[in-house]
Amino acid sequence: MPDILRKFAAVNSVAVNFWTECLRLCFSGLLSSTVNRCSLSLLHNLTEEHLNTPSPPPTMADSMDIDDSLYSRQRYVLGDSAMQQMAQSAVFLSGMGALGVEIAKNIVLAGVKAVTLHDCKRCEVWDLGTNFFIREEDVVEAVHSRVAELNPYVQVNVFAIGDTSSFRPFAHGGIFRLVKTPKTFKFVPLQLHTIMLALDAFLEQHARLPNIGCVSRCARGCLSPLAAAVGGIASQEVLKALTGKFSPLQQWFYLDVVEVVQPLQYLPAEEFAPRGDRYDALRACIGESMCLKLHKFRVFMVGCGAIGCEMLKNLALLGVGLSRYSGEICVTDPDLIEKSNLNRQFLFRPQHIQKPKSTTAAAATLEINPEMQIDAHLNKVCPATEDIYSDAFFSHLNLVVTALDNVEARRYVDSRSVSNQKALLDSGTMGTKGHTEIIVPFLTESYNSHRDPPEEEIPFCTLKSFPAVIEHTIQWARDKFESAFSHKPSMYNMFWQSHSSAQDVLQRMMAGESMEGAFQVIKLLSRRPTHLDHCLALARLKFDKYFKRKALQLLHSFPLDTRLKDGSLFWQSPKRPPSPIEFDLNDPLSEEEREAISQLQEAINSNFVTPERLCMTPLFFEKDDDTNGHMDFVASASALRAQMYAIEAVDRLQTKRIAGKIIPAIATSTAAVAGLVSLELIKVAGGYGFELFKNCFFNLAIPVMVLTETAQVKRTQIRDDISFSIWDRWTIFGHEDFTLSDFMSAVREEYGIEPTMVVHGVKMLYVPVMPGHNKRLKLTMHKLIKPSAGRKYVDLTVSFAPEVDGDEDLPGPPVRYYFSRESKSGEKA
Repeated sequence: MPDILRKFAAVNSVAVNFWTECLRLCFSGLLSSTVNRCSLSLLHNLTEEHLNTPSPPPTMADSMDIDDSLYSRQRYVLGDSAMQQMAQSAVFLSGMGALGVEIAKNIVLAGVKAVTLHDCKRCEVWDLGTNFFIREEDVVEAVHSRVAELNPYVQVNVFAIGDTSSFRPFAHGGIFRLVKTPKTFKFVPLQLHTIMLALDAFLEQHARLPNIGCVSRCARGCLSPLAAAVGGIASQEVLKALTGKFSPLQQWFYLDVVEVVQPLQYLPAEEFAPRGDRYDALRACIGESMCLKLHKFRVFMVGCGAIGCEMLKNLALLGVGLSRYSGEICVTDPDLIEKSNLNRQFLFRPQHIQKPKSTTAAAATLEINPEMQIDAHLNKVCPATEDIYSDAFFSHLNLVVTALDNVEARRYVDSRSVSNQKALLDSGTMGTKGHTEIIVPFLTESYNSHRDPPEEEIPFCTLKSFPAVIEHTIQWARDKFESAFSHKPSMYNMFWQSHSSAQDVLQRMMAGESMEGAFQVIKLLSRRPTHLDHCLALARLKFDKYFKRKALQLLHSFPLDTRLKDGSLFWQSPKRPPSPIEFDLNDPLSEEEREAISQLQEAINSNFVTPERLCMTPLFFEKDDDTNGHMDFVASASALRAQMYAIEAVDRLQTKRIAGKIIPAIATSTAAVAGLVSLELIKVAGGYGFELFKNCFFNLAIPVMVLTETAQVKRTQIRDDISFSIWDRWTIFGHEDFTLSDFMSAVREEYGIEPTMVVHGVKMLYVPVMPGHNKRLKLTMHKLIKPSAGRKYVDLTVSFAPEVDGDEDLPGPPVRYYFSRESKSGEKA
């Protein structure tokens, strides 16, 4: 064994990595805004603890190592150079109000070296509705070190300025050093900028804000979702300043949501008066009546990752779903917390790793606002769970929020929301990009109304023989992992669960019986390693098979001078000819092919077959565990195949992104989209009109932000006086003896048009051209549909005859058929 390992050292390091992993796997406000309330007291405990305790352990900046298990998603956004520069940077943050705490959260999560916080104000009850790091006990006592908990790599300190009231105004003197030459930019003044300057001037002169008008009233209050959105944008600007990565803002940036408060400006002043509770800042902007609507809201949130955590924080500050008003937040997510989540999902801490996301986030949210009612589930929302998330469940909701990371899940939740006529708020991010989409019943199109082009799959022949880019070699390596360590072991287990006795299998094969999968299973059994040297031999054979013999075989079939019928060369771009890779051991092993029956016979005769050896443990690809060898295998195999085809290789980090299909993510864009979509929630609660809802797309890197009106719902015309949209649903009430003919007549009498075809799911109840279907007109709906016990209704698809003969049948809205009129009061899907 030592001799073999010594020979390994002479081999290309990538080859050794591949061999080793085969072996291992086989063997197993920047400033305190004067127009926003900033009332967080100094973090007194941090002052004493951080200034008087011994030096902290080395940080990421000290070693210049990047903790990939924590920062992997962010590394794909910023790159290692920017990450390392940021890890050596210190930030001073003055003002810890609604905006300041958002910025602090985001830059600490990003991983700067140190953050120093400054604020001269004391905590008040008011701040419970604007600052998610303040608790009720903090109104009397100092705030605990909740910012410092966000990231162990970041030193969080506190800066305080003593009493300067006795000092005279500065006149002259002092020494300064010019670091950079100032550059002045001039832009056309904005009306909003003028208003902000006027408010600042009034506050400076009178030590208070004016009491007149909508703008000045709102300046005294705070919309926490707006602070989250601006905080995400401002935090990205901080990171740009530290790293030089991406284009900074070169002008004033204003984000207004005047459309939220304009419809409320004529309400009486009492609506906006403070009441001494945590919602005073919110009440000053939207009034008491709107606050009550939010308190009573019942929200279903699907997903509890980065956006989900930010949404729960915003819901808590808005007071959505309070128990004393019979409101509720139901959140579901089947995933467990991983270390890589901690970089963006700020409700989680290291002690929460491998705990459920939904229940952990719910508990953390209740710390922000104990008045909430949160019901946390661990389920997927899919057809298999429609008995849980039934139409009856949706009937009690006011709103659905998606915090998902894949299109198919969004499409399903959207279809359920449309079917149940519920508003849906969707948002998503990719790196510094973000989008929000607002879906309101009877006003807007749905998520499914538009489709992105399908993701292009790599052709099989390209993966197998003609890779042209690094993505091809990485996907090939990933497929080899799935085949060797997941698919084959699973197939092996299934076979022996069906055939528990090897002797029985042998007898049936000797009798000439064809047994599906038997040859592959017996091949796996005969080659199953029992010692480490067996794993070495297997890894060595796999190396030769994948990186030498396959190339030789392809070049034998298609020599370099092969030409096509038109005279052009076979090996031309994008096709690349392979170059066999030699593994320089002196005595390469040979692979013997045996017939399946003789292999099994030998295994039985040598007492090799035992119950333990008839079972394998499949491996499921896990990209974020650096100890399991999965990424090492894929990275090494991909690099070898890239070398074989003269394709420029990429590093392990990029291989991980491609193989794991990782979506780059950063906390700044997550905070921004959650804030923007939470502002739309207020409009949904207020029943605002179509023109006031806004979709958004932004890219914080450029930076650009585009707010647009939502897409207005389209109507399909059946007749001149009959039309429908995706939100419409017709209703027919039947009874026990109600026939299909009665159903069609009822549709005609109720809606003025008679169906020509009726379908339930995939079952065609009535199609006139189908043999025997006319006889069904006399059958009862109960007999045709055969509803399950307790089912009150079904949704039927109907179509109608065209006005012109020869045209296709016209679609119609879904028709909900109740088996009895009484059943509507106790609906069950």
